[in-house]
Amino acid sequence: MHRLAILLLCIAFAAPALALRCGTGVVSEGDSTFELLQTCGEPTLTEHTERQVSYRIYDRVHGRYTTAYDTVPVEIWTYNFGPRRFIQRITIEDGRIKRIERGGYGY
Repeated sequence: MHRLAILLLCIAFAAPALALRCGTGVVSEGDSTFELLQTCGEPTLTEHTERQVSYRIYDRVHGRYTTAYDTVPVEIWTYNFGPRRFIQRITIEDGRIKRIERGGYGY
């Protein structure tokens, strides 16, 4: 039984990143926005937002680390393929697909 649990864990962690099929093409996490546009075309909706990223910097004057923040632009592309397919939300950072999320059925 113990071996089965380990095997199932290995399979779970070895699962590929979520992918999106458009026609005969497929895009997945890590692909560029160019590949996404070539494969799926223009999105139905594009949202622009940003997120804060923290990092540490060593302050030589005071002899300690301090936390600094940077703003990273984020785009969310929504694809609505109609009532027989799920809506897809693609999060893009630095020109690459960061996350693919499936929503409800389209319209």
